[in-house]
Amino acid sequence: MSPLFYDAPTDQAGPGVVARASGAVELEWVLSSAEREDFRRDHPVLWAAYAARPGLDDRVRALWADDEAVSCGGFMELLILAHHGNLLFAPAPEVLGSLEDLCRRAPALDHDSYPLMSETGPDRTALGRRLRRLRSSARLRRRYVEVLAEAWEQVAAEWSSHGEREVAAAVAVLERSIARGADWAELTKATTHFGDLLPRAIAAMGPGGAVAVVPAYFTHRGLLMDLPGVVVVGVRTDSVGGDVRARTEVLARRLRAVSDPTRLAIIETLRRRPSTVGQLAATFALAQPTVSNHVKVLRAAGLVLEARRGGSRLLSIDTAAGEELLSGLGGVLGAGAS
Repeated sequence: MSPLFYDAPTDQAGPGVVARASGAVELEWVLSSAEREDFRRDHPVLWAAYAARPGLDDRVRALWADDEAVSCGGFMELLILAHHGNLLFAPAPEVLGSLEDLCRRAPALDHDSYPLMSETGPDRTALGRRLRRLRSSARLRRRYVEVLAEAWEQVAAEWSSHGEREVAAAVAVLERSIARGADWAELTKATTHFGDLLPRAIAAMGPGGAVAVVPAYFTHRGLLMDLPGVVVVGVRTDSVGGDVRARTEVLARRLRAVSDPTRLAIIETLRRRPSTVGQLAATFALAQPTVSNHVKVLRAAGLVLEARRGGSRLLSIDTAAGEELLSGLGGVLGAGAS
């Protein structure tokens, strides 16, 4: 078995814990959504990706025969392949570039090396069949690589423009928690739907193992898989919290600021020319205290700048903040990706 490369500290109090991005986990969710409409509806980007490439969902589903189907509709063999090839925490393009060779060297799922407590007995059997076929069939390997590459191509732009950044922010939040001494239980507390399976899988891992918490952009609820030396726990980026919520709070504050028609008109006026409060009051036939209150809200949202010109205070638009508002709204709504 090729070693898994991570640098998780371990001690007698429990397993080491690391936070990592994983291209294999992201790709697994993209593939799983071909079989699960609820996954696609949960992530509009995945819905749009399959709608834009008619027949792609059929090609993904057709990779495996009925006796190779797994109950969740997942593609967990991909995580086994990536782990075996030391690519579990590599970017998706790197995994795809090595995928044919990974398939050719697919491991056998003997129970000692791969207990796979996270999988049911039938699912474990199905995964074993998938890996045997990938080892033995060059034709299947080529089709597998082609279909997975096609699926990733459909989401690559969204990943580059939004997903990669969201995951990096979530990993940074987790790493700060780990540096403060957080253990795996604290970092995975949002994954309550696993019940007692997660602690049992960790307990069975033995000394020297690690829990890898993987924030995933394309995930539905979460993912759990025990592999040799590591228990992988996939979580939603928005369940990690800190940085993502901070960005959306700023966005919400700015949206509230421009939701008033008078403030929006002030924004438009200042975009054309810097003005004083008095000039704005004359433009809109409003009392200066009323305009001052509107300007106060816009300044608090970071949308308006104030500079002294002689004896006057001249107001202008913070164009960078305006661009951040548009970009942030596009990111939340899944629009505006280049």
